[in-house]
Amino acid sequence: MCFDSFKKERFDAFEFIVLIPLPTRSMLLMIPAHDLIAMYLAIELQSLCFYVIAASKRNSEFSMEASSKYLILGAFLSGILLFGCDRTSTDQFLETSL
Repeated sequence: MCFDSFKKERFDAFEFIVLIPLPTRSMLLMIPAHDLIAMYLAIELQSLCFYVIAASKRNSEFSMEASSKYLILGAFLSGILLFGCDRTSTDQFLETSL
């Protein structure tokens, strides 16, 4: 995503200033995550930004279709992840047994 391609594709989206650093920060939040809930929240923050980036071309029907499919698939996989987190016996990644 460089600025030359923005000019060629005629993107005038102000949202990209926020939508590029925010998923990067959420990836960095996954590093110190010691439990599954913190990891899940970091993944969801990242994926919400990617949903908006996928739908950034408002006049393109392909962009809207890709965004809606991505949203449905993301919601389905988020439910599976939460169900798996519920089925585990603990929410901690690293348990130290002393």
